[in-house]
Amino acid sequence: MAQHKPFKVVIVGGSIAGLTLANMLQVNDIDFVVLERHPEIAPQVGASIGLLPHGNRILDQLGVFDRLMALSTPVDTFTFRNDSGHPIAACRNVNHSFYQRHGFPIAFLDRQTVLQVLYDNIRDKSKILTSKRVTKIELSEHDSSAFTADGLEYTGDILIGADGVHSTVRREMKRLARKLKPGVFSESEEQEVACDYQCIFGISRSCPGVNPGDMNSVFRDKASYLVIGGSNGRTYWFRFQKFHKRLYGSEVPRYTEREVEETVATFSNEYILPGVQMSELIRYKVSVSMTPLVEHVYSTWHVGRATTVGDSCHKFHPIGGHGGNAAIETAACLTNLLVENLKASSTGRLTTYQLNDVFSRVQATRHQRSIDIMKYSHSQQLTEALDSGFRRFTAYYLLPLIDKEDVTFNFSCQIPASEKLNMLPIRREEKLVPFKDDLLREPKTRGPLKWLFIFLYVSLAVTVYYGMWILPKSWNLIPLVDKVIGTGTFEWDASFKLVTSYTGVSALDEYLVFLAVIFMPGLRGWNSSFRMMQVYFLGLIGQPICIWTIESFRRRNALTLLAFPSLWFILFQSTGIGFFMPLYYAVYTWISDVEPYWWPLRRAVPIHYAKALLPSTLLGYFLPTVLMFLPWHEAETAQYWETFWQPSPCYVPLITMLLGTIYRWQKPLGEEEKRLPRAKDEPTDVAPLKQLYLVTGSLGVLLHWYVLLTILGSPTMSFAAVFFPTYSVSPMLLDQAFLNIFVVDFWGFFIASYVWCVGAVWDLRRVGRTDVNVVNASFIVLVAHLGLGPGAAMSAIWYWREERMAMCLFPAARKLHSE
Repeated sequence: MAQHKPFKVVIVGGSIAGLTLANMLQVNDIDFVVLERHPEIAPQVGASIGLLPHGNRILDQLGVFDRLMALSTPVDTFTFRNDSGHPIAACRNVNHSFYQRHGFPIAFLDRQTVLQVLYDNIRDKSKILTSKRVTKIELSEHDSSAFTADGLEYTGDILIGADGVHSTVRREMKRLARKLKPGVFSESEEQEVACDYQCIFGISRSCPGVNPGDMNSVFRDKASYLVIGGSNGRTYWFRFQKFHKRLYGSEVPRYTEREVEETVATFSNEYILPGVQMSELIRYKVSVSMTPLVEHVYSTWHVGRATTVGDSCHKFHPIGGHGGNAAIETAACLTNLLVENLKASSTGRLTTYQLNDVFSRVQATRHQRSIDIMKYSHSQQLTEALDSGFRRFTAYYLLPLIDKEDVTFNFSCQIPASEKLNMLPIRREEKLVPFKDDLLREPKTRGPLKWLFIFLYVSLAVTVYYGMWILPKSWNLIPLVDKVIGTGTFEWDASFKLVTSYTGVSALDEYLVFLAVIFMPGLRGWNSSFRMMQVYFLGLIGQPICIWTIESFRRRNALTLLAFPSLWFILFQSTGIGFFMPLYYAVYTWISDVEPYWWPLRRAVPIHYAKALLPSTLLGYFLPTVLMFLPWHEAETAQYWETFWQPSPCYVPLITMLLGTIYRWQKPLGEEEKRLPRAKDEPTDVAPLKQLYLVTGSLGVLLHWYVLLTILGSPTMSFAAVFFPTYSVSPMLLDQAFLNIFVVDFWGFFIASYVWCVGAVWDLRRVGRTDVNVVNASFIVLVAHLGLGPGAAMSAIWYWREERMAMCLFPAARKLHSE
């Protein structure tokens, strides 16, 4: 019986992408050949490469990570500098932070070194051919061929272009596509490739002031520097300069050695550190080069049995260090799908149709992510080049104020969604920023449902506003209120005199008197149904007040509208929580859509505030609420406590800040505690937060059943009278009108809370933190709202939510992603 010819891959280009792909094919016993045009596989072309955590994770799977780290120094300090080299902001212990965030460091080293390590890891060196410049490719229904300048032909089942931004394979694919698939390649796309910046880059021997592990970003007008201290006395540096206008396609220049020398001389007096100029880098240079920085993600990556990886299909600005790592990712994605399909093939071969499906799935997986990385890298350059007034303000004034862990947030935001090799073991350990395969499913945005939720919240707010402030105008309410204020007495008790002055500020006093007129009929028990609605409703909003305050202290909500709970509390006390609660949730829905919002890194509440929240909630809101409902004999005392209660929601964040400051002063953080906590350690804030949810939830249950049992045992009250009063457009009694307004407010609160709680469960599912069935959960949440009360239900969900958000690794993910 004839043996099947083994599946073979022809890789054009011994680049990072090409050699990494070769290593991936090697571990899967897939035959390959690499055709490299240079006479050496690892030439010194003056380039360095940044290896980011997601690239290092794949290199670790291939068994080369430890060797690379032995030859490099991980980045440990980020320093952002102005054009005189003085620091704007600095982040230290970066290596510790990135290990805790992602499980791997950031490291810079010679590109030549990485190529050499990848080459050394190839067992059969005869598969790596140098001085093989590919001039043409041909594709057939059954194979693909590369023709080299020395007249030889290399044939395989598929051909991979890993030959850089000026890809011969890409050019040949486009030529062949005119015959094989007319129209699949845009004829004008090469002229649409944009270039905004040029880059002078080099490697120098030790530069004064640049220590191993230092990374310096120097901000200049329309330009910037990136200077990194590496191992063995190496300094890696880049100078980015914006062109006067955006260049396209054939307008993009290439540079001669003389132009490089002239350009370097022009900028030699610029400072990179205080007292250290660019001339120091040039003086100790090992190599220096200059190149235009094209930025483009091609719309088509493949045709027939040929496809591209790395810079051949996606090219980014190098400021973020994503180019080589993205090439490694794309190679991993291609390998995963090839292995998957070859295992399913009975012949060990794949048809052109099957390969087209493989290549299409690679592009579908990687295309949008590549666009996102390209935009992110470009945006980072715009900020560091102070490209606008806003970016200059951000760099010089906001950056120094931001928490140091948040300064490095952008370095992490593109990492979790990265690929890995599905067939090889991977380190499974806790991370503060888990990879997508550390979770129960790949995180997704809300998509169009985000707008549906926002629409529902806004619609509910409008409905509540109508029910509280528009409809009551038909109830003859204003004349009745004016009568009470004018006479200073209430019709139910003529001896109960209305207090008309509280602060001496007439406008404020008038508003407080108006509130007293509204609240007193219930507080004094003149209308028992109204009093019971007030007891229930005002007691239950303690839980959302507590939770909104918690959310305001989370790092992820800093500099958002959610960071100002007192503002929300003032608004809902003035107009109704049933109106402003849905608007708060609409804002929350808007800002919490993206996956980084849900990282454990960004969940934490500072421990001193976490410990202060329980006493603050009890003292700031629950105690004033109880005092307001006590049966005070003196009319003035009753009204003063009601007035004292009005701003009580604001007391909670204020007392929290005060007590938190005292806790912090009594027990200042040590140097170790100031560092990012270890991912494997239990977050210190979780225990006090869970205690808070437990206490407030228990109070909510007690209140809920107290009210239900009281109504059931009362001859004068009913559930209909308390929760579903009769509405009429005809004039009604003052106390009934006030009850109706409270009921509208309550149902706005109840419905908004229910939707938000169901949304909280769905959020954890969509970001991969639970497998709970959302439909079933929505029913359970409804039962909890009815059986335990909306306040207790919210506390219970937040108790569970806190645990899920704090988890850095899900045990079920081990099995899920190993199958």
